[in-house]
Amino acid sequence: MKKVKVSFDAWVQLLGMLGVIGSLVFVGLEMRQSQRIALVSQIQQRSYAGSAEAHAFTEANLDWFSSKFSLPPTSELTSEQKASRNSENVSWFFYEADYFQYSQGLMTEPVWQAKLRAMEVNLKRCEYPEIYEMRSALVEERFKNILDEMPSQCEQ
Repeated sequence: MKKVKVSFDAWVQLLGMLGVIGSLVFVGLEMRQSQRIALVSQIQQRSYAGSAEAHAFTEANLDWFSSKFSLPPTSELTSEQKASRNSENVSWFFYEADYFQYSQGLMTEPVWQAKLRAMEVNLKRCEYPEIYEMRSALVEERFKNILDEMPSQCEQ
């Protein structure tokens, strides 16, 4: 059997190539994380814009949901009810952004669990089921499944 003698230069070149490959892998992972952060930021900006619009509707004593979805309420709404409905829609914007942030691995598990407890209270309200039905139909399927698995706060 022949012995293969490897020179010092070959070892240096091998280590150099491994270093370059490792650096490229690291850069690729960083780019992927940066893309996820940019997507989450974009979703959050959309939620801020939607909530600002709903707040403007509240200031104008209008119902955001009725206007956006062309679904008039079943009865005349008071100013307080319009504000409450608008607030519920604002909650939807924020919780959708929270879910996306969590799904991208950018939210810790304890924070997500706290958000889920808040969602049980804020999104499963029985006052305006039409809002829940419409908004839950428009979210990502995995998020909808999470919402549907939450216990209902409605009296049976």
